[in-house]
Amino acid sequence: MNKKFGISLRETNEVMKDNYGFIWVSSKMGILRLAEDDYHIYKLPYETADVISVKLAFNKKKSVLFAYTNNGQIFKYNSVYDRFDLLVNLSKMMSNQYLSVNNMLVSDNNVIWLGTSAGLYRYADGKLAQVGKYDTNINGLEWYTRDKLFVAHLNKITLLDTHDGDTELFYKGIPEDINVSKLYYDKKSQRLWVGTLSSGMFYLTSDNTKVSSHKINGLPKQPILAVEANSDSTLLLGIDGQGIWELNKNNDQILNVYKQDADNPTSLNGNGVYDIFCDDSRRVWVCTYSGGLSYFEQATPQVERVEHMINNHNSLVDNDVNSVCEDGDRNIWFATNNGISRWDTKNNKWSSYYKNEKKQAQVFLSLSEDNRGRIWAGTYSSGVYVLDSRNGRELAHYSKGIRGSKISVNYVFSILKDSQGDIWIGGVQGDLICYSDKEDKVRSYPNFPVDVIKELSPGKILLGCTYGLLMLDKRTGEATRLLDGFLVYDILVRGDVIWLCTSGDGLVWYNVKTHKSGTFTTKSGLPSNFVNSISYAKGFLWLGTENGLCRFDPNDNSVLVYPSRVALSHVSFNRDANYQLRDGRLIWGTNRGAVIFNPKSIHRVNPKGKIYFQDLLISGRSIRDIPKFKLKSPLDSLKSISLKYTQNTLTLSLVSVGTSVADSKFSWKLEGLDNQWSTPSGNHTLTYANIPSGDYALKIKMYDGSISHLIDERTIVLHMIPPFWQLGWFKFLIFLFVMGITIIVFAYYIDRLKKQHSEEKIRFFTNTVHDIRTSLTLIGAPIEELNKESNLSKLGRYYLNLATEQARRLSSVVTQLMDFEKVDVGKEQLNLTMTDVVKVIQNRIQMFESLAKSKDIRLVFDSNQSSYEAALDEVLIEKVLDNLLSNAIKYSHPNSEVHISLECNDSKWSVEVTDHGIGISKKAQRQLFKEFYRAENAINSKIVGSGIGLILTRNYIHMHGGDIFCTSQENTGTTFQVVIPKKKILPDEESLRKGERSETTVSPLSVDNEELQEPPVQAPLTRMRILVVEDNDDLRGFLRNAFREQFEVHDAGDGDEAWRFIQKSMPDLVVSDIMMPNMDGFELCQKMKSTYETSHIPVILLTSMSAKAQKLHGLGLGADDYLTKPFDVSVLIQKIKSIVQNRNAVREKALKLIRSDEQESILANEMNDKFVKQMLEVVRANISNTEFNKDEFASAMNVSSSLLYKKVKSLTDQSPTDFVKSVRLDHALELLQGGRHTVTEISELCGFSSVGYFSTVFKKHFGKSPTDIL
Repeated sequence: MNKKFGISLRETNEVMKDNYGFIWVSSKMGILRLAEDDYHIYKLPYETADVISVKLAFNKKKSVLFAYTNNGQIFKYNSVYDRFDLLVNLSKMMSNQYLSVNNMLVSDNNVIWLGTSAGLYRYADGKLAQVGKYDTNINGLEWYTRDKLFVAHLNKITLLDTHDGDTELFYKGIPEDINVSKLYYDKKSQRLWVGTLSSGMFYLTSDNTKVSSHKINGLPKQPILAVEANSDSTLLLGIDGQGIWELNKNNDQILNVYKQDADNPTSLNGNGVYDIFCDDSRRVWVCTYSGGLSYFEQATPQVERVEHMINNHNSLVDNDVNSVCEDGDRNIWFATNNGISRWDTKNNKWSSYYKNEKKQAQVFLSLSEDNRGRIWAGTYSSGVYVLDSRNGRELAHYSKGIRGSKISVNYVFSILKDSQGDIWIGGVQGDLICYSDKEDKVRSYPNFPVDVIKELSPGKILLGCTYGLLMLDKRTGEATRLLDGFLVYDILVRGDVIWLCTSGDGLVWYNVKTHKSGTFTTKSGLPSNFVNSISYAKGFLWLGTENGLCRFDPNDNSVLVYPSRVALSHVSFNRDANYQLRDGRLIWGTNRGAVIFNPKSIHRVNPKGKIYFQDLLISGRSIRDIPKFKLKSPLDSLKSISLKYTQNTLTLSLVSVGTSVADSKFSWKLEGLDNQWSTPSGNHTLTYANIPSGDYALKIKMYDGSISHLIDERTIVLHMIPPFWQLGWFKFLIFLFVMGITIIVFAYYIDRLKKQHSEEKIRFFTNTVHDIRTSLTLIGAPIEELNKESNLSKLGRYYLNLATEQARRLSSVVTQLMDFEKVDVGKEQLNLTMTDVVKVIQNRIQMFESLAKSKDIRLVFDSNQSSYEAALDEVLIEKVLDNLLSNAIKYSHPNSEVHISLECNDSKWSVEVTDHGIGISKKAQRQLFKEFYRAENAINSKIVGSGIGLILTRNYIHMHGGDIFCTSQENTGTTFQVVIPKKKILPDEESLRKGERSETTVSPLSVDNEELQEPPVQAPLTRMRILVVEDNDDLRGFLRNAFREQFEVHDAGDGDEAWRFIQKSMPDLVVSDIMMPNMDGFELCQKMKSTYETSHIPVILLTSMSAKAQKLHGLGLGADDYLTKPFDVSVLIQKIKSIVQNRNAVREKALKLIRSDEQESILANEMNDKFVKQMLEVVRANISNTEFNKDEFASAMNVSSSLLYKKVKSLTDQSPTDFVKSVRLDHALELLQGGRHTVTEISELCGFSSVGYFSTVFKKHFGKSPTDIL
């Protein structure tokens, strides 16, 4: 076995067989497990390496295997994880480093019995205990019964009861100089065989009265280490250094001795025999010290092997046998690659001819005997020899190179004697020859390269060629092609059927009457498609192939392939190298000699074996190495397994136990995935990759080599757990998700349509309101101008007041409509601040006092709190209160009372407004909060109303999370109750919101009030150039006329035109509408404030939109102020004047900061601030440069001289020259105050060309001369 597998386990100690059929062999290099052609070596996890030998112990009942070393390390085979684990280290446990374990047995209950140099020990459940008085060296242990042990120690053998520990003396007559080496109890003969180290062997028998000893004579005085019953009558003794001795138990006679023979490769491989085991298949396993593991087949069929024996001339000359024949004297002739051998079977004598010839060819390919007893021998390249069958003497030699030779073919592949006694000689590179012995004539048939010649019938010769099968008419010489496409090696004729052995095409048959043909291949069960020879015997066809011999039954086309343990298997049979002897036996030439057998003795061997699961790899990793699986039983017992969807690749390794891989073929099918079974093959590893989720059944079948018999089959249920996204609940969630997305998308689409519609509505309302407010501005402004006239009549004044009031009312209605539309489309947003609700209500009541008095109505307010702060949008709440108070006053009877009540607590606050007026009917109350609805009695009262006030009020209340309720009785009065939950906001958020609100009223360029109280003296306003940007021609013309008296006015029709003018003419201030074509007011403002040259120009925006967000947007772009249409022109003019005053204040502040040299921002506008700081840096860098002028100043600032003048004038109200002069004078003042320099030096340090000029300018600027400062 070491040579067969290349195993390096040379020193083997013990061999045994487990319940499953594996052979286990121990060695200090590891434990070998064998299953016919499969093996595996297990390394033992030694704690100490000083191991001399390793032996085995097996609990057959529980199928538990142990291994133990001579120094006390015991290992247990873990069948779950297919490994040996250290069970206990006795030397360590007993603190005895010199301990030696001689024997170990395991009882059915897994109790371990140990015979050691320190006595007998019992090990169970992790506890070690010494047994009885066995405290000396134990030489042998052996089971007597399941409960009793033979124990050999000192000079006696005792019986130990393993249950109660009682001991009984069995035999005491062992001499002191004899050391027991082996105990073996033969249950059938009831003999205890005792092997010794140097005194041979004896056995003990008992007749219930006494124990008798019987010595075996003739044995060598060397250690007997193994005793094994080979049969009921024989024992095999393993003797160290003396091989195996076979003993007859009945008469104590030595039958055979088996030793190593260097000239016989099949002899015992080593004479140091340590253990022998005979399995139930009659195979003998032998462990040797130097040769490893060997085995001997005892139950093989009667097959005789004829082989060349090294250094033995009385044997076959060469093992490559190309042809065989039997002569008339029953001598057997062999044509080999090294001459010819003749075997005298009667006397068992061998003769060889033409071996090792140098001048002549020694490769013989064909043999045949003629009617005169001569042997015709065909060679490869040397023609034909004719030999005397009695002595092998050469009678003739025919060759193409010999003059006068009758036969002119040198490569002779086949020789045949036909039914008429003629000799046919065929081959290649020559003619087909027919030699008539009677007439001594030769007939040649040219152009027939032949591999084999057979006779179909008298006069009909079959020729097997490289291209098919021919039939030659002997008389006419005509050839008929029967089959094409085959390379024929041998031919057999049975009746009307011709059987052909082919190279690679299997076994082919041809019916000469029907002209039908067929083929049998490995798919039919043949061991190989290369069939080289054929013979018929006992109703069967016997086929010699490249992979052994098989038997073919032509009746049912079944094939019997012989197992590997039979000498007929796994041998390459040579072509046309077979012969049927006269006694009925068949002889075949192979590449390893010849085999002879009687077809009667070759019976069908029922194949046996099991499929064993060696390993299961999940995604390339053994299942034993994957902790999550937590195997609790051996892999071979696996019935089902569940795998995750990521573990969808598995590889299962199979082992055929009880039959070799060569004698078995596997086929498998994964039901649920495969549609058919895989082709049976010798492949014992199956792999499936990317197995989809689902339930499967992996079915495996093991056949014999001919695939005609099913040996074993197994099934594993495989559950591939689907990923969560394939589970029903997830699919349902996906369905809900898709439906949700669909609904969301649909809702989004609908919402987008609504928004688009709303935006269109807003755009329409915006444009309409813009136009209306522009028109109202054009109406209101002239009316205001007329109001200034003093010479109007009373009627004219009445009409003028009426027009003013209606214009104001129309503006209010437009604003209310715009507010309603913004709320309706969700554009209105809350701006919550912590506000005193009591104060807000009181302020709004005061606003309506004059209106109430004009209608003789009293306003009464009461509250349960003097002060109550809550988070609310003050602007919206004011509109709610205004609407409720306005309606209450509007629909109350004269001389009545409107009562306003405020109730506040920790969770909410509510306002009730109660009037005593026309009331609301029950029917009208249900429609009260619908758009544009007015009650019938309200309409009949002829009081003007739009029908949107209450709906707008309710929406504002809902935005605060509150609600509004109405209780009314017609002609009695109405009460509206507003309930709003109390909210709070964080202080930071409140300050932020207040900051946002403050931005709507404070200009970004405004400064402290103290600085505005006394603005500096201004240059006349008529010097200011105002640009009016308005797309409405009338309003633009009106503003131009209104501004003309006080300003220089220019105008533009849209933002593009205005921007071109601004870049060219640089106005002092721009008044611009927001909604304009081409470029609106926002874009124009952004461009101006983000452009370096124009960032200093103030901008006032005019719009018809009163939304706070738009105001903040405009101010955020840098606008200086914001005015809503319709507006009072006088207010606009006043705003212009205020901006001018603010700008002057800013200039003063900037100049102060420049003089103070502080690092804070000088101007609010970032670009202007950077410009001023850069000017200051440039001037200070050139402060002593007397040549520094305005041109160099402009160059240093990277602007033109004209732009520099405009920017400096606008920002500081000084020319560039004056600015430089003021900076120099300020610096001079600092130097003078320092007192370190003279006036002349300071004049030079500050860039003045002469001291006189410096003194004059300094005194004019500060009111004192430089000398006064010093």
